[in-house]
Amino acid sequence: MITTIANLSETLPVSSGATASRAIIDLPGDLKLVLFAMDGGQEISAHSAPFPATVLCVSGALDVMVAGEWTRLLPGDRKDLPKGVPHGVKAVEASHWLLTMLRANRA
Repeated sequence: MITTIANLSETLPVSSGATASRAIIDLPGDLKLVLFAMDGGQEISAHSAPFPATVLCVSGALDVMVAGEWTRLLPGDRKDLPKGVPHGVKAVEASHWLLTMLRANRA
């Protein structure tokens, strides 16, 4: 599944007090790209994943935690999430961001 996005606010609007997501690309067992829309103050609690991932801030501002250390992301900033390492995301303000998951078993 591949989706073309012309306007973030129309594709996945930020809703008051909410977090929403939409898969943009989903290649089973391989790459998955998910667009998130988060209102300021919303959070995805710390968790870990069995594969590496990346957070890319598209609009707004995010605080991203990896292994207990927080980093502020602004539009265009990226943070890698190593496999098996706890990570979480907080929206500092209304934000859009992309999560890239590399689910393939590559040597």
